Amino acid sequence: MPVNVIQKHKCTGCHACYNVCPSNCLHMERDEEGFLYPVVDRTNCTNCDLCLHVCPMAQKSKETRNAEKPEVYAAWSLNDEIRINSTSGGIFSELALYILKSGGYVCGARYGRNHHIEHCIINTIDGLEAIRQSKYAQSEKGYIYREIKQLLLCRQIVLFCGTPCECAGLRNYLQKDYDNLIIVDFICRGANSPRAYERFLEYLENEYDSKCVKVWFKNKTYGWNRFSTKIEFANGDCYLEDRDHDPYILGYIKYNLYMRPSCAQCRFRTVRRSSDITLADFWGVRLSDPNLDTDKGTSMVMINSSKGFDLFENIKSGIFHEKKTLEDVLNGNPCIRFSPGMNQKRGHFFKHIETDSFESLMKECCRENILDQIKFIVKRVIE
Repeated sequence: MPVNVIQKHKCTGCHACYNVCPSNCLHMERDEEGFLYPVVDRTNCTNCDLCLHVCPMAQKSKETRNAEKPEVYAAWSLNDEIRINSTSGGIFSELALYILKSGGYVCGARYGRNHHIEHCIINTIDGLEAIRQSKYAQSEKGYIYREIKQLLLCRQIVLFCGTPCECAGLRNYLQKDYDNLIIVDFICRGANSPRAYERFLEYLENEYDSKCVKVWFKNKTYGWNRFSTKIEFANGDCYLEDRDHDPYILGYIKYNLYMRPSCAQCRFRTVRRSSDITLADFWGVRLSDPNLDTDKGTSMVMINSSKGFDLFENIKSGIFHEKKTLEDVLNGNPCIRFSPGMNQKRGHFFKHIETDSFESLMKECCRENILDQIKFIVKRVIE
């Protein structure tokens, strides 16, 4: 079958094949690690090869949007509520607000039932809160690309936000550029296992003896640089740990323990993007005025196309922005070019994920010697 031409460890789970299948004979099935992969119903497959034709791992993305030296800004929303409640500087919210106020639609990831992460489409300002902020596990896309195409064919303006591989999947699925589509990606470290995320929440619910009611990654209670994981519970209790103490974030950014296998050899880690705008945290940013408060959150904005440039121009009156260089970005965001290596204990983690507690697995898989601890502390001080 065509979809089986792609080796499993290369599949990004972008859902392009799932959306394009004219016979609906593909479904996305969870593996033992909790990641979704396409599975073919052989009885209905017509061997049309469309799934292979749109797969970003089998085909190159239709085009790159920018040059080797894109226009780069450090930026944040001048609305403090937006800035504080966003992952970095609130620029995605400002972009989305402009589209929504123009009568358009915005597609991003939200927490659904039981905090399951899924992509959705909104067309009201009230819906923006749900898709604001980073969600640190891979989302389910469903037939979202089909929905986007129908809106585009009806001449509606659509802003799509996703990982670089999801953006490539959408472009390949659509097979052509649309003037009314704006694609926003971000510098992605990797897609985490939905099952690891679920086990983390289950562990906390047991610890607090209460159901989780709100998940908030990169909470700024301790500031943007020390971003925290905040989980609120039905009994009124609250879990709050910063990036150096929260086990889930440590397992992600320090130990590389439960990212999708394809993330270890990601072909989309490049300055040449298929998106119109690329966003990220602007780690290590230095501004011309050192008295400006960057610790409320500072966004890196990379403009990749004329459409991206026009949209950014339209929000400038509501944001702080200072032009920077690509070198400024690379110093604090190596994942724009380089993939993180996988932890050698990753296999052990997933082998025992259903039987051992999240806490005990983290303690077992993330032991390190004193030299490793010193290196990590020094790295954090430098950042």
